[in-house]
Amino acid sequence: MYTPSPYGLHRNLSAVLAALIVAASGLVFGRAHQLAPEGIVEIGQLTPVEPAVQIAALPEIVVTAQRA
Repeated sequence: MYTPSPYGLHRNLSAVLAALIVAASGLVFGRAHQLAPEGIVEIGQLTPVEPAVQIAALPEIVVTAQRA
């Protein structure tokens, strides 16, 4: 005999709602560049960045154990 799952409707409804949310957010993000004001980005002369100075050296940790 075939017995339908009581969670089938909830699973299908969740899948449809998730698809609608993804589609709606895709439309919103897809059109966001049209609504945003245009701007100008100016890049000046690049300055070299030196790596961070090592403040402290940590001691080495050795873990030893016997096999059981």
